Amino acid sequence: MDEPVEDRFLRLSDDLVEEVFFRLPPDELACLVRASAVRKRWRRILADAGFRRRYCEFHGVPPVLGLFQEDTGFFTTTAHLPARPDRPRRHTAMMAVDCRHGRALITPFNRYFGDFGEGESFDLTVFDPLTGHQRRVPSPDNNVLWFSAAVLCAAQGCDHHGCQGGDFRVAFVTTDQQKSVTSGWLYSSQTRTWSKLSSAHHPNVTKYTFNRYVPSVLLCDAIYFNIDGVIKCDLGTLSLSMFERPTDVKGGRLMIAEDGGLGFAALVDVTDLTLWSMETGLEGAMGWAKLRVIDLDTLLPHGALSIPTADCVISGIAEGRQVIFISTFACYMVDLKSRRVRKVSSPTRKLFPYMRFYMPAMEAASTGKGQ
Repeated sequence: MDEPVEDRFLRLSDDLVEEVFFRLPPDELACLVRASAVRKRWRRILADAGFRRRYCEFHGVPPVLGLFQEDTGFFTTTAHLPARPDRPRRHTAMMAVDCRHGRALITPFNRYFGDFGEGESFDLTVFDPLTGHQRRVPSPDNNVLWFSAAVLCAAQGCDHHGCQGGDFRVAFVTTDQQKSVTSGWLYSSQTRTWSKLSSAHHPNVTKYTFNRYVPSVLLCDAIYFNIDGVIKCDLGTLSLSMFERPTDVKGGRLMIAEDGGLGFAALVDVTDLTLWSMETGLEGAMGWAKLRVIDLDTLLPHGALSIPTADCVISGIAEGRQVIFISTFACYMVDLKSRRVRKVSSPTRKLFPYMRFYMPAMEAASTGKGQ
């Protein structure tokens, strides 16, 4: 009688078991937990630091484990994530501004509605929902009403697979509508000081320009914001520059394209998700090239686009993962590679994905042998 498949799998060598475990999805932590409960030998493999490092290297870009909505409501998108979504202690009402490298950047809620005195100081807070760890960052300019900002890890040699508690930087930009100028600052947690960036002329700025917590994209050594054009914040030269977007369609989002360069996504004609990539021409000129158009009717659940068109928006981008969040009467996480779609929240116009690798705590078996 043939040996059952289950028994044959249990008899595999550690090397082959590792190869199987490498393919467990990092955004479904329950798979890792269940595997660790089967055999002590398997738990020992999963608890090994070398395996965990190779697991992260195998998958590359960290998965989405949770979401910060604009009002800093944080919720996990996977089971077995021991998040501590407590709001930072210094303020009772906060707004999410950005989220990257295992950190969220948060600002007082009253900045959103302009409910504060002239010159009144305010703080930003860098917050880790897994540990509850938080760091205060003073504002570079208390007279700023609307702004956008980005947070990123500054630890030397970090692979950003599980950034936690180390050095960070904050990029901060604001637009003066009367002078048609965008200014910026860069904060270092190492020196605890802000460095002024060179300003950029903003020819397209209008009275309708609304620089308020615009999502950002980190690519190489630059942060990009979509503010009536693309604002590039060069972290190496401490300079700002600006160039055009591929389309004036409202609600477009910057992203990392499939080729690893700067990309852009927008909803054209409501159901058409159009993707562009920034390319360099033969003479060095930069320009946008349309990559593809995706019919959302073929991706989203039946009836998802039957609501008024104005309510269908791109509410978020998972940086580097080709994952887009589309909000209609619900918010859906859409994987453009696998075409996998799942509902993740109620409708929201803006959210910030929390991305990092997390391996549930597992005690390695104390014996060198055994099942």
